[in-house]
Amino acid sequence: MAGKRGITIVIFVAFFLLIGISIGAVINVSDDQMRERSLQTLQDSEGRDNHHAVGLNLLNTESDAVINSKVPLNEIIQNNEVTVVNFFASWCEPCKRETPELNEYAMDTADSDVQIVGINIDDSVKNRDEFLETYDVQYPVFELTDEAGMTEEFKISLMPTTFFIDSNGEVVRAYIGEIGPELITNYINYVKERQ
Repeated sequence: MAGKRGITIVIFVAFFLLIGISIGAVINVSDDQMRERSLQTLQDSEGRDNHHAVGLNLLNTESDAVINSKVPLNEIIQNNEVTVVNFFASWCEPCKRETPELNEYAMDTADSDVQIVGINIDDSVKNRDEFLETYDVQYPVFELTDEAGMTEEFKISLMPTTFFIDSNGEVVRAYIGEIGPELITNYINYVKERQ
């Protein structure tokens, strides 16, 4: 009986020790290591995105400028090596979190061959305008003429969604979810290397 109890205790201790080591290993993975793994995954994908929009062309998409642009979206795309098109809505919490970083990124790259563009979808004019004012959006923002048709064709159903577009209008990469500056830079570099 004492032998069974001893074995049970040893198994119990070993089990919790194994769990503790596993948790410790996960906790010890630094943010830099996680970021490096994400970037490696991006590089390993060799340009094969699973998003339906990859390979489609955005040049013929009709849109109206809302703020910060006197030229049409297709001209912005053609005049830049890479255009980062971020689809957002005022009610989207991840959109609210990423907009200040997109703003900063747009200002930091203002004199380059990269342009950040926002496309507001699934929103009211009032809410959209309040969002743009609250976050003091500095990059061009557009609305789609045929929002339902375009979001169906490009399969935009989650917010935010970000497309990385070359100067020919082709969607080269797509990212669904909140995006940060480092990932934006890596996706931009991917598009540039591909051209």
